[in-house]
Amino acid sequence: MTAAYLQHVFGNVNALPAHYSHRDLVKWWEARRLRYNLLIGSVGIVTWVVVAFAGSMAVKLGEDFVEPSVMIIGPIIYAVTANLCFCLGWAIDMIFYRGHPRSFLYKWGLILSVIITALPGVWAVAACSVTLYTGRRFG
Repeated sequence: MTAAYLQHVFGNVNALPAHYSHRDLVKWWEARRLRYNLLIGSVGIVTWVVVAFAGSMAVKLGEDFVEPSVMIIGPIIYAVTANLCFCLGWAIDMIFYRGHPRSFLYKWGLILSVIITALPGVWAVAACSVTLYTGRRFG
């Protein structure tokens, strides 16, 4: 990945004033919530589509790779949980306050969130690959 691309995804997280109040710290984090939600939401949509299609190729006809109710309710629960974890980022930053936001918490939290969001898709692709390789469907 290029530095320009990372700068675009993460924003200029290192351009910080010398001192932040607790209120400024929360504002700093909340200014990044929309970018976080858009990225996690985009990865989540791609993951959902991959699970729906690759997962259905991996199981026998009439079987579900994932329960349909989980495919409907799961993303809503996941979105709420992801945003609660985002709040945990600034809460931890406040507990161990050092006068400025810790941009590495945001960066690594975002990276971890993207990985966790993509895992079901990776699992579905792996199951589909095994099915294509062996010719045997799960279920």
